Amino acid sequence: MAITNKEINLAQLDAELGNKGLIADLNDLSKKLILPAENSNVTEAQLEAAIAAHIAVFSQPSVEERLANAGLSLDDLKTALGL
Repeated sequence: MAITNKEINLAQLDAELGNKGLIADLNDLSKKLILPAENSNVTEAQLEAAIAAHIAVFSQPSVEERLANAGLSLDDLKTALGL
């Protein structure tokens, strides 16, 4: 178990540890709780070292992905804008 106030991308952190499985409670931004998932063999030392080295990266969805989430395509947007 580790507690941190660092910005954490849980999927990225798990990948950095070799995809062994992590769970977290990220609701309290000053005390994020990160634990190995059940049947994970990540040690506390490995988890703490990985968190110390972790720099969270969050990718931004493309315009096409954002439009698709709204049920639109780029062509739909162009048509609506009269382009």
